[in-house]
Amino acid sequence: MAVSDIVRLTREVAIGAWMKPRPFLLYLKPTARCDLRCEICSRWKLPSSSATELSLAEIEQILVKFRRAGSVVLTLWGGEPTLRRDLPDILAMAKGMGLRTSMCSNCNSLYRKADRIVPHLDVLLCSLDGLGDVHDEMRGVRGLFDRVVRSIEAAHRFDRCDVKIWATVHSRNLHQIDDLAAFARDMGVSIEYFPVSLIGTYNDGTLPSREALRDVFDRVAELKSRGYPIRNPDRVLDIMGGSRPFSCNFGRIAIHLDHEGNVYSCEDPEGNPLFSWGHHSQFDPVEVYDSDLFEKVSSGLRRCNRCRLPCSVELAGSLGRSRTSFSSRSPRRRRRGAGPGCG
Repeated sequence: MAVSDIVRLTREVAIGAWMKPRPFLLYLKPTARCDLRCEICSRWKLPSSSATELSLAEIEQILVKFRRAGSVVLTLWGGEPTLRRDLPDILAMAKGMGLRTSMCSNCNSLYRKADRIVPHLDVLLCSLDGLGDVHDEMRGVRGLFDRVVRSIEAAHRFDRCDVKIWATVHSRNLHQIDDLAAFARDMGVSIEYFPVSLIGTYNDGTLPSREALRDVFDRVAELKSRGYPIRNPDRVLDIMGGSRPFSCNFGRIAIHLDHEGNVYSCEDPEGNPLFSWGHHSQFDPVEVYDSDLFEKVSSGLRRCNRCRLPCSVELAGSLGRSRTSFSSRSPRRRRRGAGPGCG
């Protein structure tokens, strides 16, 4: 990313976060479809069809509207964004509007499409919850781990994209915490750990005990101090390991849209909106952001604490303490077997 772009984005984030608080993060689900069968997430069970998804023209209208209202960063998630055939067009439009682009992917098919997708990305978040069979069994698809590796390797061909692993900590990968950090190091990418979120009785068997979580995140902090490319800030590791409450800012700094164009303020781990604002066609972001209702909703969500996702926890508490970096890069790729180095 050019220095001029970094300066511009940093200025816009400062305005959105501190000077005139309003959402600068735009989260869009281009699809609700999913090609996995995860044990830690039940969203793949929800009915979904491409017939109900926003068209490319509608997504363009949305991006224009929210960009003018102060959105700076676009994150695509879902569902699995790569299931949209026009995903490269969506990302190219966003980049053309000056948005920083980020995408969460399960990487099941990304390796085949990387040449068309990754050039339009600033950040790629690759879901990886274990090595080998541990990941495949948790995600319900054989061979998925190998496809994640191929996707990371494919994304590495594009230097401007910051590739990160998002590793969910659950009861079946507690013995692989060190191995995941070493894997990230050897692949030349960074990694962020976070605990699995409870979804009723669907995934309660995958939740580690409080004692196990505390031990895991103490270990992650130690690995980070030894130079492994762990991106979690120290204070975030303390929150995740201690399971203590935090003051969430996501209701104020982020706005969400689903695949049908419904606008809402964040969601619970099952995917249910915490507050719905209606369809995007009837939503005026500037008017809503300046309203007393938006202030009431965002203030109420500060005590949510239903998840420990890195994106929300890293920007929790006083925003003056949270460092949002637009210039951070992944560590330079090292040969397999190389010793740990600072990320």
